[in-house]
Amino acid sequence: MATHISRRQTQFNCFDQLLERPAWKSSRILDFGGNVGGFLVGAGDNVEHDNYWCLDVTKTAIDIGRRYFPRAHFVHYHRYSSYFNPKGVRNLPVPDFGLRFDIILAFSVFTHTHRREMLDLVGQLRRMLVPCGVLAFTFSDPCYDRSLANPRLRSGAAVREMWERQQAQKSRREGEGAATRQPGWCVEIDGKLHIEPGDELCQQERQGGEGESYCSYFTADYLASLFPGASVLPPVSPEWQHCCTLRSKEPFGRTGREATARDDIP
Repeated sequence: MATHISRRQTQFNCFDQLLERPAWKSSRILDFGGNVGGFLVGAGDNVEHDNYWCLDVTKTAIDIGRRYFPRAHFVHYHRYSSYFNPKGVRNLPVPDFGLRFDIILAFSVFTHTHRREMLDLVGQLRRMLVPCGVLAFTFSDPCYDRSLANPRLRSGAAVREMWERQQAQKSRREGEGAATRQPGWCVEIDGKLHIEPGDELCQQERQGGEGESYCSYFTADYLASLFPGASVLPPVSPEWQHCCTLRSKEPFGRTGREATARDDIP
């Protein structure tokens, strides 16, 4: 069985551009789904390891991160995922660290969750921010040509073609004059596309096959409609995923470490 260890080290550069070079050095960071901590490799000296937390459902990745970055905080999140953690606990809440974060990042995490699961987890993470803190997470748009961000990548046309084919079939069934609303999201499970599925296909509610591929796609416009006030940003080359950034809902009256220290206890 695969251990799901990521070799990616480009996360820091991606978020550094998307967030317009925030004050990483003085920020408390939660890397949600950070695997072995590839973010820290790319960050170099820009991030204080003592202020970095990594939370991931892959236990092997967490163990490796602890060995390579002993000053950072690596925590196993034993939540169910048919692909990444099939023995995990369904609907397990995000753990309470007893503190809040200036920056919360999630790179290619909600590319593997149902819409309902994404909304729930984003809500939990947003409550873990300090006033004026930021949550940034990437997502896949089924209609985006990936080669525009990186000429070395395939266009991702397979999902787009399935998407368009199913829409064409729906139009034919409903008749030539029927108004058809453009869908906003879909889930691909082991190569089969499900457009805007109900909760019965939510990973936390169904018994998926162990190790099955579960990939989610959201159009940029639809993602923006789910999170009013969010900034939905195009991919930063060479990455091909879009990004959504959300600020803390709490009023902001203080700055820097003063705000963080006072908000250590939610």
